[in-house]
Amino acid sequence: MLNDSWLATMVARPPLAIESAVALAREHYGLEAHAIRLSGERDENFRLRTAQGADYLLKVAHAAEDPTVSDLLTAALEHLRASDPGLPCPRLIRPSAGACHVRFTDGTGAERRACVLTYLPGRPLGGASRSPRQRVACGRIAARLSNALHGFEHPAARRPLIWDARHAAAVAELLAQVPGFPDRACAAEILGRVVPHIASHWPRLRQQVVHNDLNPLNILVDPADEARVTGVIDFGDMVHTALVADVAVAAAELLPEACAAGVEARVCIREVALAYHECAPLLPQERALLGTLVAARLVTSLVVQEWHLLHNPSGGHYTALDAAFIRARLEIAAELLCGEIEL
Repeated sequence: MLNDSWLATMVARPPLAIESAVALAREHYGLEAHAIRLSGERDENFRLRTAQGADYLLKVAHAAEDPTVSDLLTAALEHLRASDPGLPCPRLIRPSAGACHVRFTDGTGAERRACVLTYLPGRPLGGASRSPRQRVACGRIAARLSNALHGFEHPAARRPLIWDARHAAAVAELLAQVPGFPDRACAAEILGRVVPHIASHWPRLRQQVVHNDLNPLNILVDPADEARVTGVIDFGDMVHTALVADVAVAAAELLPEACAAGVEARVCIREVALAYHECAPLLPQERALLGTLVAARLVTSLVVQEWHLLHNPSGGHYTALDAAFIRARLEIAAELLCGEIEL
C-alpha cells in the first residue's frame, strides 16, 4: 500500500542553506530578514525575522513533493481566510510576482517550491502544562476548523497518506521495517484488529478535508493562560478522510505524556471529543468508531516515529521514544478497542 512517491518525501535530503532561505525572502518577498531553521517531517521550515521585529514562516517543499500538494496548503489557507476570517491560523503572504509560491533550484540542482506565511504568536502546547480546560479548548478549536474546512475540495487532498486512518494497513508495512520496535507483536495485533474494523465502518462515515494533525506542536497557547488556544499551524497533513478521524487525531495526540490506561486515558479523550461534539455534533456511527480511530492514531504515531529514527537518523524532526512510553501507549490503544467512548 505504500507507494514510491510517498516514501520519497519521507527520505531526508541535504538541507537548504540558511543563506539561501534569506536570499529567497529578499528576492521574492522583499523581506530583509535573518532566518532560523525549524523542524519539519517533510518540508523545510524557517522562521524569518526582520529588523523591525516582524516574523514570518518560510516553507520549502521537499524536492520529491508533488506540486499539487503545495497547492493544497495555500488553497486551504485561502479558503479559511474567506470562510472564517477570525480563525487563528497562518495567512498566505504573496510574493512580488503575485503567485502563491516561488520556484527555485537548490544547491543540489533539485527544483523546489516555497511559500511565506504569517508567523503566529504563542507557545506550542507541547511545552505547556496540561489541563481539562485546555483539552476542552482544543476540542472546540478542532470543531471550528472542521466547520471552516467544510465544502473545501482539492485533488491533492485525496492523495494516499500514511497519517490517514483509512490507510492503517500501511502502518503494518512500516512496522515490518522496524525490527527493534518494542513489543511489536502487540502493535501488530492492534493493527490487525483495527484495519478490518475501520474498513467495515468507513462507508457510513461523513467525509471531508480535515487538518489531520492537531498535535501538541501544531497547537499554540497563550503563555499567560495555557488553557487558551491562540493558533493552529502546520496544515501539511491535510487530507480528505472521515470527519471523526480528525477528532480521534486530536484526542490521541493530546493525551498527557504520563497518561495511564484505564479511566485517566478515557477521561482525557472524552474531554477533547465531547468539546468537539458540542460544537460540531458527531453522528452515532461516528461516535461508535471513535475509540478504534484513537487506537489507530496512537499506534501510527509510534510506528512512524520509530521508522523515521531508523531510516532517517539525521532528519532531526523526531526524538527517540522510551520503550516504557511505547508500551504504555500500546496499552491504551489495546484497551480502546474493547468499548465505545461515551460522549
